[in-house]
Amino acid sequence: MRLLVVAAREPWPLNSGGRLHLHHLLAQLARRAEVTLVLPRAPRHREHLPPGLRVEIPPPPTRRAATAGGDGLPLINRLVRRHFGHNDALQSWIRREARPERFDVALLNGAVLGQHVSAFGVPVVWNPQDELVLPSIRGAQFSGWRSWPAMIRHLALYAWFQREVARRAAVTVYVSKIDAAYARRWNGAARLEVIQNGVDLEYFRPSPETPQPGTIVFVGSLEFAPNVDGVVHFVKRIWPGIRAGGANRRLLVVGRRPDAAVRALAATPGVELAGDVPDVRPYLSRASVVIVPIRKGAGLKNKILEGCAMDRPVVASPRALGGLSARPGLDLLCAAAPRQWVERVGRLLDRPRYAARIAHRGYEWVQHTHRWSTTGRRFHEILAAAQLNPERKQPEDPGRRRVAPAQSGRRFLSRAREREGVRIPIVPRQRVRERLRNARGTGTGPAFA
Repeated sequence: MRLLVVAAREPWPLNSGGRLHLHHLLAQLARRAEVTLVLPRAPRHREHLPPGLRVEIPPPPTRRAATAGGDGLPLINRLVRRHFGHNDALQSWIRREARPERFDVALLNGAVLGQHVSAFGVPVVWNPQDELVLPSIRGAQFSGWRSWPAMIRHLALYAWFQREVARRAAVTVYVSKIDAAYARRWNGAARLEVIQNGVDLEYFRPSPETPQPGTIVFVGSLEFAPNVDGVVHFVKRIWPGIRAGGANRRLLVVGRRPDAAVRALAATPGVELAGDVPDVRPYLSRASVVIVPIRKGAGLKNKILEGCAMDRPVVASPRALGGLSARPGLDLLCAAAPRQWVERVGRLLDRPRYAARIAHRGYEWVQHTHRWSTTGRRFHEILAAAQLNPERKQPEDPGRRRVAPAQSGRRFLSRAREREGVRIPIVPRQRVRERLRNARGTGTGPAFA
């Protein structure tokens, strides 16, 4: 298979979920296919790229990608370009080179690059990883009403954008079944697949070091808004109750580029900040408990997989667990309200044998269900099927969870209000029909108009 992979940035350093996902996926695909990686600019860490890749760089763009551009395009397309930015040089390269003479199939990696899907002359598998509408809905729960008009505009833009890209792609792949279920509301009959991330089981593996009693660890990028919100909320609302259970208890906040709100947490008794560390494994090795108190965002949380792979007990919020097959109470613990966090983290700290049992079950779960080799094999199967016949339904994977069927946009918004705790105004159905009729000349279409 002659595979073209188009990405927005090089897959190194492995300091974000997107880079980690792309790096390991390329390593797996390069073992099965002839892979050409196209990047907007020359990689600075070429020596860290997986072996067997051919790298190509389009000529420098003639204008900045962030400009509105797109003269002559429909208004909605210009809005997409203005919102995401657009790389004209990359699009020109794709139109010129992504042809059957050179490639059999293409993998378009990342949500933003979906706007180039129509430029390909070969079947395309779109890999946005995370859904775009869901994080906005969840973020609205913690924002004031003044931000709602902009949020609703973004929801409409994201829904239209994902629908149009998914209709042109042979297959669209998400890392979480929750993200795929949300995307199904907008994407209609488009083919969606769920392929979860793996974890590097050679790099993240059980440490011979004994966990330090009373030590709780949070690991994540400390400039990423959902991580900042989660750890700040934990320290302000939950940590005092945990700290009251023992003076020896301490919280280690580990990650890169801590912003001002995170740096301020270091003044809290028992909280220590370790920013921009070269390796997070020594900190995970010390942990008696690993916490993932995420309230915002979407996708799949690699920090849960890494904590379990290190044979450490994990306590996570329900949203952090979204899309994972782990069994709460057996493979790890789940906590929502502050009192649940205090009780469950305290139980693990006070009962080392119970904590070791949870950690071992979590380790076995990750070993069984989250290997990068499985992720790479599944991607290769989908790419091969798209190459042979982009219109043919993709083969079922017996280990894959089925995505929920499509629902109307009105019903989806009603359920989203209940499930996510967000008040989203719903346009009356008659007004929706009138808008659709005026815009498209029919009475059918996406219900976000």
